[in-house]
Amino acid sequence: MLPKYEEKTFESYFNTELSRRSKIYFPFGQVQEGSIGADSAAMSQNLWLWKLLGYPSYRHFTGEDLRVIADEMERHLNHAIRHIPAIKTNLLFQYKRPEVITRANGAEWPHWKQCYFRYAIYAEQQKLLQHIDGKFGSKALILYASPALADVNDLVNTKISGKIIEATNFCRVAKLHGHHRNTYIHAGLYSIACSDPEELPPFDLLATLDMLEYSRSESNIENVQTFTSLVRNATEDDPYLGSSYRALLQPLQEQGLEEYNLFFAHVAMSVFRELTGAQWLLAVGSV
Repeated sequence: MLPKYEEKTFESYFNTELSRRSKIYFPFGQVQEGSIGADSAAMSQNLWLWKLLGYPSYRHFTGEDLRVIADEMERHLNHAIRHIPAIKTNLLFQYKRPEVITRANGAEWPHWKQCYFRYAIYAEQQKLLQHIDGKFGSKALILYASPALADVNDLVNTKISGKIIEATNFCRVAKLHGHHRNTYIHAGLYSIACSDPEELPPFDLLATLDMLEYSRSESNIENVQTFTSLVRNATEDDPYLGSSYRALLQPLQEQGLEEYNLFFAHVAMSVFRELTGAQWLLAVGSV
C-alpha cells in the first residue's frame, strides 16, 4: 500500500528542514510555484516573479515583454549567485514516496522478514541521473531520498520535531545501477536493492555536507554554468526524454532568451525538474 500522504508534502517538509539545518541555496526556478511560461502572458501572471520585480500584484499590470523580464532576472541571478557563500557541490534529489509492504507475499519479504518500504527505480530516469553522476563524480551529489514513514500523522509529528532528515532513507544514484527496486526498513540504515539483492551502506547527509570543501578553482557563476550546461546537454541527448526536453525549451530559444546565460540555465533546470522530478540545490559554505 502507499503511505497516507503526498510525495510533495514530504518534499516540502524535507526542503524546509534541510535549509534550516544546513547551508543550502535553492536556485530560482526550483522554489517558485509552477513553471516559467514560454510567452510574456504566462510570465506576467507569475505572482512570485512580479513581487520579485517590485510589483505587489500583476492583476492591474498590462504585462511586459519577455526579454525585458529575462534581462531583469539575469541581473538578479548574477547578483544572487555571486553573493551566496562559496559553492561546495551541486545536489540533485530524486524524491520517492515508497510503498509499504505489510504481507509475507511481498517479493522482498525473505530479505527482511518484517514489514518494509519499497520504491521503484525507473530505468530511463536512472540512466540519465547515472550519466550525470558519472560526469561530475565528487563535484555533484545525486541521491534518492525516501521517507521511512507510513502515515500522515507520523509525517507531521516528525516535521514538528525537526527530524524529517533522520526519518529519510538515502541512496546514491550510482549504487542502484542495474537494479529495479530499492527496499529498506529504517531511515538512515542500509537498504537492499533488488532484483539481485545487494546490501547498501548507510549514508549521513548532514555529515557529508559538512565535510565537503568548496571549490577554489571555479567561481559560483562558473560552477552553476558548468553544472547546468552538462545537465542540459545530457538531457537533450537522452533517448527517452530528449525530444520532450528540447520541445519545451524551443519556444524560449526562438525568442532569443538563450543569450541570458544564467536565466536560461535556471529555466533549463526548471524544465529538467518538470520532466524528471529531480530537485536541484546548491550546498554552500563559508570562504
